[in-house]
Amino acid sequence: MDESIYKQAKKALDVSNENLLDFMDALPQMAWAAQPNGKVIYFNKAWHMYTGKAPGTTDGWITTVHPEESSQVIEAWKSALQKGDYHIECRIRNGADGSYKWFLEQGMPIRDENGKVIMWFGTYTDINNEKQDLEPL
Repeated sequence: MDESIYKQAKKALDVSNENLLDFMDALPQMAWAAQPNGKVIYFNKAWHMYTGKAPGTTDGWITTVHPEESSQVIEAWKSALQKGDYHIECRIRNGADGSYKWFLEQGMPIRDENGKVIMWFGTYTDINNEKQDLEPL
């Protein structure tokens, strides 16, 4: 392959990746990306701001989930990796004050032309007000 074509393709891929990260950081929701095996490799700025975790870190994300839901989240994620469907309601800790809010976490796999998962993308949607409206008085 001509080296200049390779450089052009690499540059285009780099720009595409930067655009994707810019898009995810612009979302009002907390968002994430994971490898096909389930390892989270990216959280957007909204997630880092809410959880107080250092930008760029992905390890230890389960510690942000309320202890009462953490095992359910892990089991739902394991199941999703087999079945391809991920959604769960859980409380996530705010890093600034230690309080918890309810979120609907959803993830979808991106598949290649053969149906093989190549990446996961997901979001956390704030449902705290809705959950509080359902609580008995």
